[in-house]
Amino acid sequence: MQEDKIIEVKNIKKICREKKILDIDNFVVLKNKFNFIVGGNGSGKTSLLNILSLVDQDYKGQLYYKGKKIDKTAENLELRRKFSVIWQDPYLYRGDVFYNIALPLKLRNYKSKIIENKVKEISEKIEIKKLLNQSAFTLSGGEKQKVSIARALITEPEILFVDEATTNLDEESIQFFNSHFADLVTDEMTVVMVSHDRRQIKLLADYITLLHKGKVKISREINEFKFQLFGEGIETPIAELV
Repeated sequence: MQEDKIIEVKNIKKICREKKILDIDNFVVLKNKFNFIVGGNGSGKTSLLNILSLVDQDYKGQLYYKGKKIDKTAENLELRRKFSVIWQDPYLYRGDVFYNIALPLKLRNYKSKIIENKVKEISEKIEIKKLLNQSAFTLSGGEKQKVSIARALITEPEILFVDEATTNLDEESIQFFNSHFADLVTDEMTVVMVSHDRRQIKLLADYITLLHKGKVKISREINEFKFQLFGEGIETPIAELV
């Protein structure tokens, strides 16, 4: 197991307004796997994701990347650029869809021709090529999330973090995400997903961690689970999977 860890946290504590949000002795993210974080509302799922993705560095404890302790007082720009995040509520910038998808590559000083080719390639895969010249502010919720997914994937991140990406989508968009997402992720990519969607878990999960009141209740590989144990952790009993 040790060589499979790409991220590990030890003795993580997150306190907000004198309320303990997280109190985790140990948690790991397995390399090149779909790592799911599940739990009821208020269990600390998004708070943990924010710490893992370096969005939140206001916590106590240690975070390790490939066995090396991360200095949370440092900018960690090189490491951050190995990560991408897909948020529940996608934020798009003023401009057209092409600009929004291309932005991470522009910030990394890619040449224009390479950017153009990569944007066309990812937009074709996600079926939004026809939207490239359209203003981001005119898109539907499903279209905005597809643009957000394309933007997150275009840099081919080492670790992709996904925070309940389908919560606010219509059923057609949810089905698209669940059926296509695994094909969009390369074998070399590690994925960390927060989700309530039992269909996503059934289709994608390799490793699942259940949070309850900010603590890790269960953390195991998918083939070692007794799914009925999840009933208290998510809104729909996971026993329905089997």
